[in-house]
Amino acid sequence: MRFLFRSHKAIGLIVAWVAMSIALPLARAQTVQFQLRNGDRVSGEILSETAEGLTLKTPWGGTIGVPAREIVAGRMMEPPPGPSLPPAVLSPVARTSPPGVPPPKHHKFIGEIQAGVVVLFSEKNRELYTGRVKITHTYGLLRNLFDYQVAYGESDSDVTDNRMIASLKTDYELTKRLYVYNLGGAGYDAVRKIDFQWEAGPGMGYRWVKRTNFVFNTELGLNYQAQYLEDNLKKEILYLRLAEDATWRISRRTSVDEKFEFFPSTEDFSEYRMRFESNLRYAILNNLAFIVTVLDTYETQTARDVPQNDLQIRSSIGVKF
Repeated sequence: MRFLFRSHKAIGLIVAWVAMSIALPLARAQTVQFQLRNGDRVSGEILSETAEGLTLKTPWGGTIGVPAREIVAGRMMEPPPGPSLPPAVLSPVARTSPPGVPPPKHHKFIGEIQAGVVVLFSEKNRELYTGRVKITHTYGLLRNLFDYQVAYGESDSDVTDNRMIASLKTDYELTKRLYVYNLGGAGYDAVRKIDFQWEAGPGMGYRWVKRTNFVFNTELGLNYQAQYLEDNLKKEILYLRLAEDATWRISRRTSVDEKFEFFPSTEDFSEYRMRFESNLRYAILNNLAFIVTVLDTYETQTARDVPQNDLQIRSSIGVKF
């Protein structure tokens, strides 16, 4: 396994579409502010626009997608360079597509690469190398989230961390708040004596809060996990999955997200596993961020001589693409 490691996210009315198609070419490379249905305002430079919505470059350096159906009105925050022009005001209009013909769908990819290195030379020499790749793909109401993580560490030549895990989560929106999902993953953890494990399971989710600076979701589903442990041991369990996740943009440069998952066994509720993750992010440049990650996992049944709880605190640099 060490060798393998080392060699290593009913479209309704489209609001303001006709007016935007005229005004948005003038708005590029300048700040535009939009009023949303929920009362929020969002501003930024327009990177691209489609029948489904806009992609904005925000003042704090990131990019966000704004669905066209959520836009009530908008205006330019400053006149474009050159001859003075009056501010463009975007007003709601009806969709111009023929009745019964859905607007075109477009594939959209957003990704981030994270890398962290910790090297200490003292009475004990310690090394820890971590890497992560996150890719979000959206297509209409469909969203795919791919997450790949690796970690390798040593302390005086003793291996303290050697793990890899990849997951793929697919969401499909049924309404503005209700969605269905399927979650799958696979990987290994040599230190916890897991030669290989995989999991899969469907479920449903509900978006309780959906604002430009705060999102909160809950999910309920099933999760089947198989673990192949050392000494030819195998463990297969069907779990329930209860989860919540939240994202909060604190300021222009600072944001925090967290996710908690609880997996009780369907056969015995006293047997369960939990996973918590939180990321504090500070944007250094437009696409560069410093990230502090807290990972905590707990499992009631583990391999021999392996502790039930595993807590990690990591720091890394993230580059968006």
